[in-house]
Amino acid sequence: MKKGGCPLHVMRTVMLIIAIVLWATSPLAAAERLKLTTLHWPPYVEQTGEGPNTDTVRSTFAKAGMDVQVQVFPWNRAIKLAADDPQWVGVYPEYYSAEIDAERGGERCLFSKSFGNSPVGFLTPKGSSFDWATHDDLKSFVIGVVRGYVNEAKLDEMIAEGEIAAELAEDDTQNILKIAARRAEAIVIDKHVFEYLKAKDPGVAFVADSLEFHEKLLVNHGLYVCFENSAAGRSARDLFNQNLEKIPEAVATD
Repeated sequence: MKKGGCPLHVMRTVMLIIAIVLWATSPLAAAERLKLTTLHWPPYVEQTGEGPNTDTVRSTFAKAGMDVQVQVFPWNRAIKLAADDPQWVGVYPEYYSAEIDAERGGERCLFSKSFGNSPVGFLTPKGSSFDWATHDDLKSFVIGVVRGYVNEAKLDEMIAEGEIAAELAEDDTQNILKIAARRAEAIVIDKHVFEYLKAKDPGVAFVADSLEFHEKLLVNHGLYVCFENSAAGRSARDLFNQNLEKIPEAVATD
C-alpha cells in the first residue's frame, strides 16, 4: 500500500458498510415492511384492500425495493390509525386539504404527490329543481355528505359554519339511498364511485334510474397518500414521490 493511499477493494468495502449502517438507522428500516391503512372505496379500493389505487401504491414502493402491507378499516379509524399509531405509516386514497397538511400549518399528515384523480359532484333525483353556478346557490338546498369525508374546501367550510344544511351518511351507499328517499336534495359523490355502485350494489341499482349526476363538477380531486407527520412518514413520502415519477400511467393532477 502506498503511503496515504487505500486499495480500491478496501474503499468499496468501507462504502458498503457505511451504506448498510445508514439504511439500518433510517426511520424506514425499523419495520420489515411499510404498513398503510385504507378504506373500502370501490372502484379505487376493494374490501380486500386490492384495487387500482393499491396497485399503484404497491408498484411505486416496489420500485424502491419496499414491500407494502395494506388493511381496510372504516374511514375514520383508518385516518386515526395512520395519524396516531406508529405501526401504520400512512393512509390512502386521501383528498388534499391544507387544514391537515403538516407542511402548510396543519398537523395530521404529509401529502405525497398525486397518483390519481376523483371527479366529485352532485347526485340528484331526476327532474329535481337542483341547480347551481356558485357556492351561494347551494344555501337553498339540503346536501347529503358522508361523515368524515373531505368533499371540497369551500363547501365543507360553509357546512361547518352552518351556511349550508347537511344530511350525514356513514358511507356512499347510504348517501345514495338517502337521496333516492328524498332525505336531501343533492348528495356529494365521486362520479366513478356512483357508476361502480350502480353496477355492483343491488340496492343502488334499484334506485339508480331515478337519479342523475349533475353536469357541473364540484371539484376534480387529486388522490394522495397521507403519510404520518413523523420522520418515518417523511422518509416514506419522499421514497414514494421519487419513484412515482417513474410510473408513466400515474395521474398527477391536483
